[in-house]
Amino acid sequence: MYKSTTWKYPTTAPSTAITFCISVLISLSNCQAKSFYNNAALAAPETTTTSVPSTTTSPNARDIVIGPCRWVIGRTCPDTDIRFYLYTRRNPVDRQCLHIDETMDKSNLTSSNFNPRYQTKIIIHGYNADMFMGSLQRLRHEYLMRDEYNIIYVDWAILSPGPCYMSAVHNTKHVGACVAQLVERILEMGTTDIHVIGFSLGAQLANYVARNLGSFMLPRITGLDPAMPLFITAGVNDKLDPSDAVFVDVIHTNAFVQGKIERCGHADFYMNGGVMQPGCNKPGTNPFGCSHQRAVEYFQESIRSRKGFWGWACSSYMSYLFGMCPPTNYLLEAGEDIKTSTRGMFLAETNDTAPYALGKWTDLPTLGKQKPVTTGSPITITLPPPTGFQDPLLRHIDQWNKLDTNFNHIEHQPTPYAQDPLGENWTYFSGVGTSDITGDINDNNPAGEINNSVEEQSAEDEEKVLEAPLYWQEYRRNLTKGHIETSIFKVPHIEGEEESVKKSSRQPRLNEIN
Repeated sequence: MYKSTTWKYPTTAPSTAITFCISVLISLSNCQAKSFYNNAALAAPETTTTSVPSTTTSPNARDIVIGPCRWVIGRTCPDTDIRFYLYTRRNPVDRQCLHIDETMDKSNLTSSNFNPRYQTKIIIHGYNADMFMGSLQRLRHEYLMRDEYNIIYVDWAILSPGPCYMSAVHNTKHVGACVAQLVERILEMGTTDIHVIGFSLGAQLANYVARNLGSFMLPRITGLDPAMPLFITAGVNDKLDPSDAVFVDVIHTNAFVQGKIERCGHADFYMNGGVMQPGCNKPGTNPFGCSHQRAVEYFQESIRSRKGFWGWACSSYMSYLFGMCPPTNYLLEAGEDIKTSTRGMFLAETNDTAPYALGKWTDLPTLGKQKPVTTGSPITITLPPPTGFQDPLLRHIDQWNKLDTNFNHIEHQPTPYAQDPLGENWTYFSGVGTSDITGDINDNNPAGEINNSVEEQSAEDEEKVLEAPLYWQEYRRNLTKGHIETSIFKVPHIEGEEESVKKSSRQPRLNEIN
């Protein structure tokens, strides 16, 4: 970084230095010519709805120019190489050129479509780009589709061309001072609801916007993959950090390459690990440039996304590399609708193609979630006194020491005998007094004892019971209904089969049922 206060020019130069400068100028003559045509195209007249002041400021003679690269030295604002364009719902397509000067009287902000009742979004592009970058232009579309906004683009492409990254980094301080002058004029319009959105080198430029505002602190700065080269060892006054605004949120997508890996704000979201993005490894695609620009695409989708980008907390990036930050249900949203109370580092996942948002899942453990704090008297639970152990089956024993019919949800069928609920031969311990149940009293037995009780059956009677037919359709129906009737206890018999065949046919019972 160069400062105008410390730049000195020697009166004489050694012959070797002169020879070196001449050789550099000759080798870069072609690049200088190409830069001239590019700058002429960028400076072409544009259709605007407001008049642009005729007075222009010529480039300072102290600028250092080597080929297409220009180091600005001692310039003041306004600067013709730094332009501001306004979009609103009144002019969503035709941009208005804003002339911002030292005072409101010299500026044309009041005669434009700027409305102080609406929030202002200031969008700043990065190195080797301009305001017409596709993903940045889609931010304007998404915002104006969502609500009323003042969308202001900062175009400083003349001071940040490729391959002049070093000069572009140097020029961020001057551009930041001019953008701060824009913010001061907006404050004079009676509004403080300002949101600065910077991409790549534009995110680092937002630091100088904040440094030139004096006592006023920007409400919010959003850094979209802040640039890493030449900012690794930069001090707190030369890079984006949480002290630049009331709330600073950052989205990382290409760390270690073009973006920074270290945290830059109050809330830093590392999308898919923050280094390489899914879907950027296709043939013919620059994986680094694709991953770098995904930060803008994620943010522009979050403006109107119904699902949103949600991330889970992680203590540090090293913890993530060691697998100590598994996904949890404790999720916070990233992007436009992030809560300003969000603090910390977060990890988020996306789809490999648009729409990228996955939404908020609820099928993971809530690791790291704080336990709810209860106030008032503690909760007490009164348990019943313990009782002795009791077999649960004994609770369903009827008067005959058998399981009650309701135990297996057997439908009650009315019978002519109250003591015989199922209409079958029941097992009794005494045959005395049971003639009214069986209706089969032996004439030779004056006592009225039954002869066909189960305990008193002969072998012939038992053989007749074995030959009782089994209704298989009824058996299947009982299985499907979930209960068993008394016919299930009869032994199956298939007519016309030998005893051996009957035994073999009953072995694979599952096959018979199916």
